[in-house]
Amino acid sequence: MGMAVTRMHIVLLHFYSHSPTPAYQQIAASLRKRGHTVWIGARDTMGDLAWQDGEHAFDVTRGPSSPPGLLRAIPLLGAFAERLLFLGFILRVRSFLRGSQPEIVQVNHASVRWLAVLPLFMPRQMHFVLDFRQVGQRGAKDLIGRFKGWLTDSWRRFCSRYIFDAACFLHPAGARKILGASWPKWGVVVPLGVSQRFLTLDEAVFDRRDDQGPVKFLYIGTLSKVRHLERLLYAVQQALSVTRDFRIDFIGLDSSQGFYRELIDELELDSVVKVLPPVPYQNVPEVIASYDVALAYVPERPAHWLYQPTMKVLEYRAVGTPIMASDNEPNRDIVREGQNGLLVQNTPESLADGLVRFVLDRSFLARCKAYARQMRQGETWDQVAGMYEQDIYQTLVRVPLRAGRSGMSVE
Repeated sequence: MGMAVTRMHIVLLHFYSHSPTPAYQQIAASLRKRGHTVWIGARDTMGDLAWQDGEHAFDVTRGPSSPPGLLRAIPLLGAFAERLLFLGFILRVRSFLRGSQPEIVQVNHASVRWLAVLPLFMPRQMHFVLDFRQVGQRGAKDLIGRFKGWLTDSWRRFCSRYIFDAACFLHPAGARKILGASWPKWGVVVPLGVSQRFLTLDEAVFDRRDDQGPVKFLYIGTLSKVRHLERLLYAVQQALSVTRDFRIDFIGLDSSQGFYRELIDELELDSVVKVLPPVPYQNVPEVIASYDVALAYVPERPAHWLYQPTMKVLEYRAVGTPIMASDNEPNRDIVREGQNGLLVQNTPESLADGLVRFVLDRSFLARCKAYARQMRQGETWDQVAGMYEQDIYQTLVRVPLRAGRSGMSVE
């Protein structure tokens, strides 16, 4: 017989963005189906923290204020004031949690400022989970940048072991980066999930593709300069010297202030490259399936993309579309070289070689399509919610002391 499940009050907290990925919404919905009360705390468009219970936003915690203009003009004083104001915000979140008394508080760690303050001196029955959905630094690769990265990782390691009750990661590579080779003593890996619709999409959708025309490539995601998408555009420019029998669509919110549209015009790529607006999430499976190859290019910086898989590469695999992916450890688990796609280096030359191979070797493309359809797989959000429930939450509510402080493992 299975172990009885304790019904819990769970808070999923992320305050790094007012437009975060849908992961917490999906996990929360599945946990609610399992009988738990789940609240999400997420930033709204005003920068405040809106508390949602699955039906509506029922409360708001005032977000961090901005320092006065005079202070902002003084670099060191402005930064210090900003941190103090953010501490005030964290203290307001603590006050809300004290009044709500959840058993589990799971925190997306994206901002490490005042991270350790949340769990300190909180009620013993309230357990805190540090959720590493981003691993790495955006800083420079010079000596100072590497030193800052070392300090950040050391602080994360300390918080994981001694401040929070548990640390969870999306991939073992991320756990090893933060906690080292002995990560199972302190951390738990729970993968990203995909919506059931990606896995159950009718394969008849694939049969409606025009396999005789230009090869259609898809990049789906925010068009942000931090993603260094110019490498893809330079790759397209190089590929055009070999073949013009392809098209690439970039689908997503353009947060680059038109930078990439201007670069497309400057490089004279508009005949093969289009920037299209985002599509509703429920329509994404059909959109992916309508393309010949999906691009899972991720740059070296921000470095967290090297240690955790992106949601879109998992969705590509679940739909069954061939993938051209950056060669990093998480992607190697998803893309089998020469079977359901290609692994390439993050250089315009390597990216161009990958594009050209798919375009010129149509028998190779056909084989990749066949393998990709055979290799459709992925964890559903319901399965992921079950992992959090059984592997972390249920373990913690049976542990009377902080796991990190008592040296107890939650593996």
